[in-house]
Amino acid sequence: MFLATAVMIRLLYSRFLRWAFTRFYREFAWTYDAVAAIVSRGLWQHWIVAVLPYLRGRYVLEIGSGTGYLQRALHRSKIQAVGLDVSRQMLRLARRKVARDGAQAVLLQAVGQRLPLADGQFSDVVATFPAEYILEQATLGEVWRVLEPGGQLLLIDAAQFNRRDAYTAAVDVAYRATQQIRSEDARPRLLAAQGFAVETRWLPVRDSHVQLLVATKRSELSQG
Repeated sequence: MFLATAVMIRLLYSRFLRWAFTRFYREFAWTYDAVAAIVSRGLWQHWIVAVLPYLRGRYVLEIGSGTGYLQRALHRSKIQAVGLDVSRQMLRLARRKVARDGAQAVLLQAVGQRLPLADGQFSDVVATFPAEYILEQATLGEVWRVLEPGGQLLLIDAAQFNRRDAYTAAVDVAYRATQQIRSEDARPRLLAAQGFAVETRWLPVRDSHVQLLVATKRSELSQG
């Protein structure tokens, strides 16, 4: 009886978190940058743009473009790019952020599991701190489809502070409370199963490191 109750409580808590995160990405999207800055010690936008040197840069798709930090950096670097997000509120914030530089972002409201884009169109697909949808088979299949042979999927999805103190301990507690800590990193296995060649790197970013996964589409393999 106790075990069944504990499982039910955990299930209800997980559902509540999904509901809360949905509100955070939509109705309360205007708070996103401030919250991200707090939990990252002001490093959030630096973590996101750390992917730039690893892009081939011919034509880049960002899945989960959020409030537009990477979109703005791509436009500043003169890299042709498309941003995609399911949240119209996030897309509105991203457009404003890019427009401050006098540029116009190409942004689409869509989901990663159904990309409204042509086959083999992109040299790079990027996702920074995405939700769990990025590892769904439907999403990975779509990423494979829109990448050109030899194209790259780049994921930044973890970060570590270089020093341990009360601040980082509090951030760890918050991440555990919101179920953001993985007990197992299934990403390399899932990417390899899709046909990608996977490489993991830890990149120094100021007083921290971020984890970058580079998954290259093997040109000699077909999806499956």
